[in-house]
Amino acid sequence: MKIAVVGAPATGKTRLAQALAQHLPELQVSDAPAPDVLKPGAYAHVLLMGLDLPDSTAAQEEADANLRAQLAADGVAYGVVYGLGPQRLRSALRLITPQDGPPPRWTGPCERCADPDCEFKLFTGLMNSKAAGRLPS
Repeated sequence: MKIAVVGAPATGKTRLAQALAQHLPELQVSDAPAPDVLKPGAYAHVLLMGLDLPDSTAAQEEADANLRAQLAADGVAYGVVYGLGPQRLRSALRLITPQDGPPPRWTGPCERCADPDCEFKLFTGLMNSKAAGRLPS
């Protein structure tokens, strides 16, 4: 699977590409794809480095905006990678290998959520505890 890692200068493209190649050796990772090669379908995934590093500069912001505009003009789909250190690798891996299905729903009681299933469970739990003669916990 071919992966392109792109972004403004000094945003960690090379470091992320190396980490991805170590973590998933079967990937073909490029951190400097030629603009004429970066077209729809050329890569399985295009990862754009987010500008969430502590010392982002105006030049980086301009380069990022230009890169996003070029990707959009060429019709190239991309995912943005955020985080510092290991968080960036995890973010990139989630974009490359998304989890199957939606994340599991929260199952704790909450009297303020508007989820009908939650409200029903809360209500029946209260009714059952009153019927048993004990206060809800």
